[in-house]
Amino acid sequence: MNESESLASPLSLHAAGDNDFSDEPLLTANRASKALNLPLYYFTKTAKRKALGLPFYRVNRLVRFRLGELHQWQLAYAQKLQEEKHAALDMGGADA
Repeated sequence: MNESESLASPLSLHAAGDNDFSDEPLLTANRASKALNLPLYYFTKTAKRKALGLPFYRVNRLVRFRLGELHQWQLAYAQKLQEEKHAALDMGGADA
């Protein structure tokens, strides 16, 4: 294999772009909770993870997280909440 060849195809590298977190270590729920300053049950309870749409990986029976993906999720979730708040205010909701 010469220097210009790579084990990863150019298409997979291009498709991954800035969202390729495959080289990041997997975090436990405890570390993910501390890193994002969120309650631990967000990461340990299956129903809560599903409701929030948290990105996670299952390694046998273990649940693990990638910090970069969690940061992206956090930004997207915050934006979603802001949009919902603005929509409620636009509709004249007094409880928003």
